[in-house]
Amino acid sequence: MKTFITSLIGFLVLYSPLTSIQADEFEKSKLRSGNSYIDASQEPPIIVHENNVIYEHGQLTIHADKLIKQGEDAGTITAEGSPVKIHHVNELGETTDIEAPSISYQQQTGELAADGTIQIIQKSKGDELTLIGNKLRANQRISKGFSFVLTGNPTQFTLQQPNQTAIKAVADTLRSNGKDRKTQLVGSVQLSQGSSNTSAAMLTYDGATKRISANQSEDGSQQVVTEFYWQEEPTTDKTETEKALEESEQKNETETSDNNTSSEAPKQDEDRQ
Repeated sequence: MKTFITSLIGFLVLYSPLTSIQADEFEKSKLRSGNSYIDASQEPPIIVHENNVIYEHGQLTIHADKLIKQGEDAGTITAEGSPVKIHHVNELGETTDIEAPSISYQQQTGELAADGTIQIIQKSKGDELTLIGNKLRANQRISKGFSFVLTGNPTQFTLQQPNQTAIKAVADTLRSNGKDRKTQLVGSVQLSQGSSNTSAAMLTYDGATKRISANQSEDGSQQVVTEFYWQEEPTTDKTETEKALEESEQKNETETSDNNTSSEAPKQDEDRQ
């Protein structure tokens, strides 16, 4: 599953003449809303789009109640909603859906920020990854890809794969790097799947290999600990072993009864004499 990184690349070029200038051409986008206006009372003036705002750029769609553009080429873009919804489909058909009360993007620095209840859902080939937090900070220039940090109280991670019990985890912080397509949960990590519970200092989900690994802390003070719980399930059908044991017990009881009958017969004859 490709990470949140790839899924938000389209958003990062939202109203981004800076990116377009670097490419020596302007990228096409479309914005629809109920109404829009320029607020010249602000310095610099801001452009406001309101009422059912829909922004489309390539495979990316943003739905918001209000979208504000402030500043020139390197200005700030803010989308507000209840919530703001972002939908992205990449070339492999993988989707990313993000919900947040508001999202702001600094075009000059590449910084993206969101606060409040944040939910990210990614789907790829039957896998569904859900991330929940309350503070998102991201940047497309830190590495060769889009990097982000998601924090919460706690940050939540749920991975649902076909025909598998959901894997759930919580941690202090979740971070991802677009270059290696890995998502890491860091700090007080608690993972559960069915009746199995694991605690660790760090948990890593590799989106390319679909592998989840747990690691101890660097100083070894917090090791990886896994606990298993199970209980016997009541069954109505007897197993082959149970049937064989019952047959053996019944046979022994019959033989014992026959032996007792045989030993009592001579004693009765002696009494008659």
